[in-house]
Parts: sequence; structure tokens; C-alpha cells
Amino acid sequence: MYPSEPPAQPEADPPGRHARPSDPDDTVPLRPTAAPAPEPAPAEPSSPRSAEARPPAPEEPGPPTEPAPPAEPGPPRRRLPRPQLGRRLRVLAGVDEQLLDRVPQERAWYTSLGGVVLGTATIAAISMYFAITQAMGASSWLAVFPVLVWFLFILNVDRWLVSSRLGEGWFRRVPVLAMRVLMAFFFGVIIAEPLVLRIFETAVIQHVADQRTEALAQLSGRLKTCNPVPGSTEPPAPADCKATETFNFDQSPVATLRELSTRRADAEALAKTIDGDSAQLRAINDMARRECVGDSGAGLTGQRGVGPNCRRLRAEADAFKRTRQIDANGVKLVNLRTQISELESAARTSHAAFEAERETKIQARVAEERSHQGKIGLLERLGALHDLADSSGVLAVGIWAVRIFFILVDCMPILVKFVGGSTTYDKLVSAQLAVAERDLNHDIEAEYAEREAVLRKRRAEIDLEILEHKAELNSRLHRAADRLSERV
Repeated sequence: MYPSEPPAQPEADPPGRHARPSDPDDTVPLRPTAAPAPEPAPAEPSSPRSAEARPPAPEEPGPPTEPAPPAEPGPPRRRLPRPQLGRRLRVLAGVDEQLLDRVPQERAWYTSLGGVVLGTATIAAISMYFAITQAMGASSWLAVFPVLVWFLFILNVDRWLVSSRLGEGWFRRVPVLAMRVLMAFFFGVIIAEPLVLRIFETAVIQHVADQRTEALAQLSGRLKTCNPVPGSTEPPAPADCKATETFNFDQSPVATLRELSTRRADAEALAKTIDGDSAQLRAINDMARRECVGDSGAGLTGQRGVGPNCRRLRAEADAFKRTRQIDANGVKLVNLRTQISELESAARTSHAAFEAERETKIQARVAEERSHQGKIGLLERLGALHDLADSSGVLAVGIWAVRIFFILVDCMPILVKFVGGSTTYDKLVSAQLAVAERDLNHDIEAEYAEREAVLRKRRAEIDLEILEHKAELNSRLHRAADRLSERV
């Protein structure tokens, strides 16, 4: 007869069968727990043959054994908290963790959605940093505060966009979706522009530098045109020159040129007079010579020798020379020409000084304008980007491609929410809201009924008090009537 086997122990429930599903990102034990020691297997009954074949082992004498003390419970297990990155990302998606525990299969979806929201807000913060540094023209730690505010603002806006429900049915979802996509689009345009400027920063800065150089060159040419050198071959100043475009010069060749012009006119007139007198004097001297040598002709006697006519003609020539002051005029003409030469040299020196002073003033005005330009700001960068897009079709396509890419990235949360449609979690949220609304209505109705019951009870108590008061009055009236009848 075989010995009976020990009764089978009931199988313990596996841990976590009825427990609420937990987030795998919650906690993790610091060290693995020791597995429970296996219970000793019951000794198998030996057969009679084996019992007979194996002699009993001799007992060795030894000290009496004491029972082992009960094992003390060890310290509680410490758990090392994880960063719970998944849970924190789901917070950005506006998820109720207790409700999501009912559908743990969608936990990864909402974790990814929270990551999209965080990525969009991070891109927005980077864009704001670029915008501020481009507006200021330099990096500064003060930009951290507006960047942080903008990051939190975009984070909350995107969280609101993805956490609120779109409604059921196309007629309800499309208007809400259109409004949210429009908001996301405008935010995307605002966020994308500084990033586009950053990507094309080299070309933008070079274009702005070229524009500034061209503007300074135009200013220099304009100032030179509005301040021509007097007496030079430069055209006169145009009529549209402003007062800020004309200079006041300490030295001007105008007076020298005016005096030079006067001296030249006097020298020219005197030279004509001298030429005319000299021609007449030569004619008189020629007549006197011909008369003296005995040439025949009109007004000549034809007799050779120094006769009366010869002496008369010579006297007329000397008198004409004295009267017309031909020698003095010649000396005067030489002096005038000497003065003209000196004035021309002075005019050239004055021209050089004028040009040097004009160039100095122009350089000072250009330097002043260059100092006003300062660092390249945001508006100049936007204008340069627009000019570059107009000047090159390929560059315009690249700019718009980058711009549309960042706009789509900024619209990504709401697009992901729409593409995902209504999930089981959304349906649970709707059901929970419906239950909450129904419970609220029930609570309101119960409170209203309770108030009505209290009111009815109060009215009954008031009616009872009125009846008791009336009965008391009747009783007092009857007693008064009885006393009056007794007296009568």
C-alpha cells in the first residue's frame, strides 16, 4: 500500500491580478527582492526493500539543540523614484492618469502627444531667443526671462489645444478645429520668422551691410552734388537740396574768383586798347617813315629827307604816343597779368582748401550716419530677407520651404490631435463628464427637494402654531364669558 500524498495547497493569486494597472514609469525597486525560500519537499516514502537494504545510521551523541529564534523582519524596501518622464509628458497633454489607467494601451499615444507639445514649446523658446538677440543686436542673459515666459505661454496654449475635446461629428469638430488651426498657424508664423532669419543669417547680414554701404555712398555723392566747388567744372547745386545737405565753409574761393574775373576783364579791355593804340601809332610812324624816305602816295610829298611834313608826322606820332599813354598802359597790362597769375594761384590753393574742407565735412557726416546705423536690428533683417526673396527665385523657394516647415511643426500638436481622432480615453472623458453632469443635476434636484420639504415642514409648523394660538384665544374668550355670566 502506497503512502498517501499530502493534500495540494490552494494556488495563491499572482500578484497584480486584481490590482489597478500601474504606470511603468512610476517607481522601480532599489535592489531586487530575495525570492522566498522553497519549502522542503515532503520526504518520499521508502519502499520495504530499500528500508531493509539500508541499515539505520548510527546516532552521534551531541549537545541538545535549541530552537532557532524567529527571524526578525527586515527593513522595508526602499524604492528609487524615477524621473517619471512619461507621466510628466502626459501632464502636458492634459491627461487624467486615474482615467488613463483604465485604458493603459493609450498611454504611449498620450506620452508622445505630450512630447510633441514640449518640442513645439521648446522651438518657440529658441525662436524667441533668436528674435530678442536679433532685435538687440547681441546676446544677453536678460533674454532668459522673456524666453521663459514665451515658453510657458506656448506650452499652455498647445496644452489647451490638445487637451480640450473637439466634439463629436464633423459639424462640431470642423469649426473648432479651424479656429485652433488658425491660432496655431499665426503662432507658427510668429515663431518661424526668427528661425528663418537665423538660418539665412549670413546672406541677410551681407545684404544689410551692402545696403548700408550703398546708402553711405549715396549720401556722400549727394553732399558733394549739393556743395560744388565754385568756379570749377562741377555742375551747380540742384534746387532740391535740403538745408541739412549744404555746408558752411570757413574759406571760399568765391571772392578770389570774383577778383580774378574782374582783373581778367580789365586786362582784356586794356589789351584791346593797347592793341588799337599801337596799331594807330604804327600807322602814323609808317606815314612818317614813308614821308621821310620820299615815298609817293596819298598824303605824301614824295620828297626825300627830313622836311616839314616828316617832322610834323613824327611829332604827331610822339604826341599820339604821349596822349594815349601806350607805354604806361603796357606797364599796367603787365602788372594786371602778374596779378592775374597770382590770383589764379590763390584760386587754385583756395579750390584745394575748399575741396579738402568739403571732403572733411562729408566724411564727418558719413561717419555720423554710420554711427547712427548701429547694430543690425530685426526690422533690417526682415527687410533684407524680403529683398533676397524678391531678387532670387531659388532663394525665395528655400525661404518659404523653411518657413512652411516651421509653421507645420508649430501646428503639429493640433494636427496630431485631429489625425488621432477620438480615442477610447476621449470617450471615457465624455462619459465621465456626462456622469458628472447627471450627478450634478441629481444633486441639484435632491437639494431642491430637500429645501421644498423643509419649507413644507416649516409651513406646517407655522399653521400648527396659528391653530394653537387660535385655540388659546377661544379658550380665554370662553373663560371670560363664564366669569361675566357668573357676575350677572
